[in-house]
Amino acid sequence: MKNMIGLILVSHSEKITDGIKDLVVEMTKDEVPIISCGGTTDGRLGTSADKIVDAINELSGCNRILIFTDIGSSIMSSEIALDLVDEDLKEKCILVDAPIVEGAFVAGVQSMVSDDVDAVLGEVQLTKLSKF
Repeated sequence: MKNMIGLILVSHSEKITDGIKDLVVEMTKDEVPIISCGGTTDGRLGTSADKIVDAINELSGCNRILIFTDIGSSIMSSEIALDLVDEDLKEKCILVDAPIVEGAFVAGVQSMVSDDVDAVLGEVQLTKLSKF
C-alpha cells in the first residue's frame, strides 16, 4: 500500500488556502489529502493553532503531513500546533520552508507519483529557486 502524504495549508486568509486547495485538488483529482486552514476559527483574517491541530489530527492516518505556511503568525501558529499534538503525530509533520502556492502544488502532484517524502520535498525545494 502506498504511504500517503497529507498537506495542510496555513494562511491568514481562508480564501487563499481554499483557492490553493482547489488548484491542487484539480491537478491531483482529489487523491492527495489536503486541508485548508486559513483564517481564524471565527472567520476573521489571522491564524489559529486550534484549526491546525484539528487538521493534523484529521490527517493522522497519513504517513507524513506537510504543513505549508505563508507569513508571520501562520508559521508561529503552526509551531504552536505542533507542540500541542501527541509526540507520535508530531513526528509525522514537517513544517515546509517553501512558497505556499508553488510548494503545495508541487507537493500535491509529486505525492501522486512518489510516497518518498524526501523526494517530494526535494522537488518542493526547487520552487524556491525557480521563477514559475
